[in-house]
Amino acid sequence: MLIRLITTFIIFISFTACNNDKPEPETKVQIEPAMAKNEAMFVLLQTDERTMNVKYQVRGTVVFIECIVTNFRFKNGKRKKVDGEGHIDVYVNGQKVDEVSTAAFILKGLPRGKHMVRLELVHNDSSKYGLYDEFEVNIS
Repeated sequence: MLIRLITTFIIFISFTACNNDKPEPETKVQIEPAMAKNEAMFVLLQTDERTMNVKYQVRGTVVFIECIVTNFRFKNGKRKKVDGEGHIDVYVNGQKVDEVSTAAFILKGLPRGKHMVRLELVHNDSSKYGLYDEFEVNIS
């Protein structure tokens, strides 16, 4: 009986003792006013603005392309129009050659010479976002 009482007491002490020693944060953040009255302040807001950054590299007759699109998910096939989803239409010399639904892809089969490549961001229903990038490649 005494052993049971001591065990219960030890368990009780161990559960209640740990609750009071919560660690304090090492840094304390202080907030102070950034401006006095009647002063203008510029604020950067996170928006849903969509941007497209294209990187490409030509190796022989192959063009490696990577598209980084903010606030966007690549989807393949025709679907219901959802803002922030879709694919990229690929044009070479003004002619549509493919639709891609991945951020990185390879463009093959271009003949020798200079070619204008246009990548256009489109919705699931193929309507345009109005966002594109164009660049010239030289296949040698």
